[in-house]
Amino acid sequence: MIRKTAIINRAVPGSGKTTITNCIVDTLKKNNLSVSIHSTDEYFMVGNRYIFDIEQLGQYHKYNIQEFEASLQNNIDVVICDNTNIAPWQTEPYTELARAYDYQIVLITLDPRKLEKHVESQKITPQKPDAHSVEKSILKRMIEEYHQFDDLLNPRIIIDPQKHIHYKWSDDMLTKLNVGIAKYFDTDYIIRILPNEYKDIQKNIGNKIQNLIKTTQ
Repeated sequence: MIRKTAIINRAVPGSGKTTITNCIVDTLKKNNLSVSIHSTDEYFMVGNRYIFDIEQLGQYHKYNIQEFEASLQNNIDVVICDNTNIAPWQTEPYTELARAYDYQIVLITLDPRKLEKHVESQKITPQKPDAHSVEKSILKRMIEEYHQFDDLLNPRIIIDPQKHIHYKWSDDMLTKLNVGIAKYFDTDYIIRILPNEYKDIQKNIGNKIQNLIKTTQ
């Protein structure tokens, strides 16, 4: 028996979260488990190129949430959100749905590498035509926000209203708006992957997830 599970990835672009996801999917499918992956980035793909359009960002996130819920409704064994999910306000739509459908939540958080490593990973090359080409300034800000909200993985940490802000996306203004104080990340299990562990963990991350979703019933 297995416990229906939602996996929420959390990482700055270029951390390798999609590679980790593929390792998990390979293992679970070999064990005859059904898996679905949902990434807002997929809506920006035009052929094999990633074409970001900020005017579509809000709508594409809504599409991704709808498809995530459809997988929960269909009782897929493991449903994965492969977005950056740096702050709780970004994970909340997915974790609320997971709770509503009685899925346990596993959050996989990949600590950022040095900034230049992330910049290099975003460059479009003949070998990587689908690279996202995220600007250095944006990557720098995302790394800062990753560490800023990392505290909220620990429910014993006191929330700082000056530091831990809850946002929502405005389709009209095409920016995030401060709407109050952030919440803790909602999760049953947390798997943290450090940069120096990234290559080795690919070998066993699938088995680690499989062990988390087994039940004794």
